Amino acid sequence: MKELNALSTRFNENQNWLNYRSAQICACLYNTVRDPKKRKPWVPEDFMPTKERKQMTDKQMFAQVQSNNAALGGRVEEV
Repeated sequence: MKELNALSTRFNENQNWLNYRSAQICACLYNTVRDPKKRKPWVPEDFMPTKERKQMTDKQMFAQVQSNNAALGGRVEEV
């Protein structure tokens, strides 16, 4: 398990680095066309994906399950 965890950690760090490189390009391109008097420069972190997610309510979760069920052709059976 330790080896698998280490491998997973290394993979995630590599993915973060690859995302940072892409975000650096996005920030650079944005900053070349922005109006410096109206907008502050963006940094690569502004373009990085985040792992933060909003907590869903019970109703939102149920609606999502219903949507997935309908999309996959499922049917609702009353018990």
